[in-house]
Amino acid sequence: MTTHRMIDKPKEPVFGLGERPSLQLALCIAFACSTSAVTAADWIISPAILVEQVYTDNALLTQDNEEDDSITRVRPSLSLYKEGARASLDFNYAPEYRHYWQDTEDNEVVHLLRAEGNVELYENTLFLDGWANADRSNVTSSGRVGLNGLTGTADDTDVYAVGLSPYLTARFGGYSVLEVRYTGDRVDYSEDGPSDSVGHSVDIVLGSGSYFTNQIWEVSAFQKRVDYESLDDDNESSIFRAELVQQLTHQWALAFAAGYEEYVLAVTEDSDGSLWSLGAIYTPTPRTRIAAGFGERSFGDDYFVDFSHRSSRTLFTAEYERDFISARDEVGRQTLFQRQDAFGNLVRDPILEDARSVTRSGTTPALTEDFYEIQRSIIEFTYQTPRTLSGIRGAYTERIYDDSARDTEDLDIALNFVRRLTRLTEGVVEITWHDHDEALLTYDQWVASLGLSYQLGSDASVAMSLSHMERDADPEAGSYEENHVSVSFNTRF
Repeated sequence: MTTHRMIDKPKEPVFGLGERPSLQLALCIAFACSTSAVTAADWIISPAILVEQVYTDNALLTQDNEEDDSITRVRPSLSLYKEGARASLDFNYAPEYRHYWQDTEDNEVVHLLRAEGNVELYENTLFLDGWANADRSNVTSSGRVGLNGLTGTADDTDVYAVGLSPYLTARFGGYSVLEVRYTGDRVDYSEDGPSDSVGHSVDIVLGSGSYFTNQIWEVSAFQKRVDYESLDDDNESSIFRAELVQQLTHQWALAFAAGYEEYVLAVTEDSDGSLWSLGAIYTPTPRTRIAAGFGERSFGDDYFVDFSHRSSRTLFTAEYERDFISARDEVGRQTLFQRQDAFGNLVRDPILEDARSVTRSGTTPALTEDFYEIQRSIIEFTYQTPRTLSGIRGAYTERIYDDSARDTEDLDIALNFVRRLTRLTEGVVEITWHDHDEALLTYDQWVASLGLSYQLGSDASVAMSLSHMERDADPEAGSYEENHVSVSFNTRF
């Protein structure tokens, strides 16, 4: 599912349909390096390596007959960042080797990749986006998830995605801007079950130009086809949409949208019908913004809320959205390595920042060809001082399928606290709770982790952590506990 945003306007979605995944991407590092406009002086380059030794008392995440293991993880990584006048690149790659000394799992290399880039092929007119991603995900929505993703990997699959998107931009004085975009992509899985697929889409958007100051308008047409290799039929979607934002005062604006959408689907029941939305945007200060809307889509009522407020030390956000998407689209929206922190500051090496994560989110969808309605609410609060970073996050996700027996509800609450204890020492506390509910399995899952790191120099550190996970499930066979202790060393070159 792809939606539109106003050309040459702020990236935040106005209301209703949410925001499409970013297309400012790169197919590979050579893609950007081949452009003469990219100069080496502007590169941010961060090669690094992480070596970790882990002991776990339940490597297979079983309820009974638990098997312990000692696991060695070696993760060399390379992070590159370049933003130039005619080319940009954000490349992050980490091939992670995992060695299981007691043979509870097969030794393996897991490829973790996020590469995005853009090249201006012809001045102000023709551009090319590209991307490549590699990650690991659960095949099912109820799969076992271990600490650091190192245990209970029987339910996992590697996900590989690559795509290219050339697009043409034309400006008609200050009256309007036209963008015509083609996108081709492919998604492959390492395990049987999920179906590999190829996607093709065309996106045409005509929007208001600089002459329009109090009115912002846009008309768009979008069509996409996804061919799943295991299916005889394709998934096809079409959306035609017109949108107008009317500025009433300096603080208030109204937004209107109307259109038509159609889904001709291989597995899920077809859906088509008109869409409309009415929303309001309130911006009392440059640091506070709230957008809210209601309307109707082909699948039912539609609502949207997006709130944010920031100060020099805090950030508070809340959002609610409904959509009609596939697992292919939802998994593709998730960002593996975050290049910016909560306050929008550039993260020099997002791979090393990601290494702190205790466990992956348990709210991933089952990797099927179905379309489904998704409802998601997220509330986050972050507090930061020179020595302390703390936050709390709550998320509720509901997926509604044609077959109600497959519906899922997930509630996540996460708390984290990072404190610099001395000039060279840092402490970390993380607590997460996850409640999962579906017809065949319900469970509550707790994870608690305590960590301590010591800076050896400007580019090297050692760390130790203790973690405990407990899942209480119905039926009881889905219950398990895991404890692990880890010692790690990482250095940036």
